[in-house]
Amino acid sequence: MAGGNISPRQKMINMMYLVLTALLALNVSAEILEAFQSLRDSLRSSSEKFSQKNDDTKEAIIAKVNEEIEQGNTKNAYVKDLAAEVNDKTNSIVKYIDGLIEKLEGPEIGAKDPETGEIEKKSETEANYQFWMGAGKDDANGGRGDGEAIKLRGELNGLSQWANDFLAKYDTAGQYDVKFEEIAVDPKDNPDVPSSSENKSKPWEYFTFHSKPVVADLAMLEKFKMDVNEVEYELLTFLKAKLGAVTFKIDSLIAISAPVSQVVAAGMKFETNLFVAMSSSEIKPEFSGSGSIQTSPDGNSATMTLQATGGFAKGTNEKEQSYQAIIKVPRADGGIEELKVDGKFKVRKPEVVITSASVQNLYWNCGNALNVDVPALGDLYNPVFAASSASVIPSTSDKRKVTIVPTGRTCVLSVSSNTNGQNIKIDDISYKVIKPPKPDILLLVNGKEYNGAAPISSKSNCVVLVKPDSDFLSALPSDARYLISNVDLLSQRSLGAPSKVGSFSGAGRDGTKGIPVELGNKLKGDTPGTKIYFKIDKVYRINFQNSKIEENFSDRDLYIGAVIK
Repeated sequence: MAGGNISPRQKMINMMYLVLTALLALNVSAEILEAFQSLRDSLRSSSEKFSQKNDDTKEAIIAKVNEEIEQGNTKNAYVKDLAAEVNDKTNSIVKYIDGLIEKLEGPEIGAKDPETGEIEKKSETEANYQFWMGAGKDDANGGRGDGEAIKLRGELNGLSQWANDFLAKYDTAGQYDVKFEEIAVDPKDNPDVPSSSENKSKPWEYFTFHSKPVVADLAMLEKFKMDVNEVEYELLTFLKAKLGAVTFKIDSLIAISAPVSQVVAAGMKFETNLFVAMSSSEIKPEFSGSGSIQTSPDGNSATMTLQATGGFAKGTNEKEQSYQAIIKVPRADGGIEELKVDGKFKVRKPEVVITSASVQNLYWNCGNALNVDVPALGDLYNPVFAASSASVIPSTSDKRKVTIVPTGRTCVLSVSSNTNGQNIKIDDISYKVIKPPKPDILLLVNGKEYNGAAPISSKSNCVVLVKPDSDFLSALPSDARYLISNVDLLSQRSLGAPSKVGSFSGAGRDGTKGIPVELGNKLKGDTPGTKIYFKIDKVYRINFQNSKIEENFSDRDLYIGAVIK
């Protein structure tokens, strides 16, 4: 928005704006709506702090001018009126934006609960769009609509023009190298909007408010309030510079910590901006603290970064983490004043998202393929997996994929992440381990499943096969393979016990395709009505590692009877 060097504060504003714009391109799920709400709360808190800081700066300027007047120096008396003018102008814009917020929170759009303050209709888009663009009038004014959006654009860009005119009028020496750009910029003039965007040619009003949920626009308005605060800050800084080196009393210095976010996922980095309120070019603070310190080029502020640690109490997914910093400031008498900063932020346990063919249960002695992701860590996610009563086989092509082979009745999958040189425990996921469903043993006679009732001819084409459970086959095809060791053909002649008249090996054969059993000469001399039996010896399941696991069938299941006709 302002030309020249961008302050750390404005960098933070721009970053939040880009995050908001990126979120608006996604499908609006309940989680994203809550993310918008959190973003709005964070921006609102930052805006209030920023506004208070500007008020303190204005009062400091007025106090300094009054001090000069008391000493007989009226040279800068007019600066008091200019500071009040800047404050009044920006406050009027903020008040206007607060009026828009109040309307969006009204019963017809956002429906704010008067008791809890919760926005009940966060996802409202249609009434929200009509509020901004005008009911049925979004084609008016060259596509800018006839609603509140075009008015808001006028107010925001009008403030930038007013600020430029203010500097042109009072910076007669041209020493303050700042130019205020328009706040509401059409996409075609905005380099942050890629040329490939389908909305590149749309006006700012449509681009900003089309198909957006009301909670997103509430967050956007808080961002605009921070833009207004930034204009006020720059103008007050300009006025303060006109007074020369503003003297200060050491008890008026305040150490400020401005976190980028109050909630950080474990494994990510917490970042906070440190600066001294009412600092000047003559103050060169020294910063130190419990994290890594990066001082700004002008030396007046610093960014502290520290690791958000894991380790959560049982049954909880959030905890507090403390941090400290010390800012050493030179005093006018040549001494050093130490300003301490003590702060806290929330560390939130990252959510583990698992997708697989069967998320609730794992199949015993099978290759259960899981996709284990922790979206909150993004590219910093570097998973480490372990499991109880199971072997773990990580994928060689995708770090998020892992195969679990359970050998017990239960299995606990432990998920950690080796992030930023620290192995952070994320979660334990418990699974019930179930045995694969038993397959069916079928007899096909002349290509059709035998029903056990009709007599069969001794010349029939008979096949014994194993039919896997369809759901199990669909979920884990590499574990749903079967082998029949051997099939004996028995004949019960006269009143004696059945005797073996033939044997057919299943070695080397796919049990799901079947083992042919040739009746032919094996039943020579058997008269019609003779009972025969197909006796299956053993059935094995072949898992994805080509290991043989014997299936347990009752003797009754292993005999298939028929009658010769």
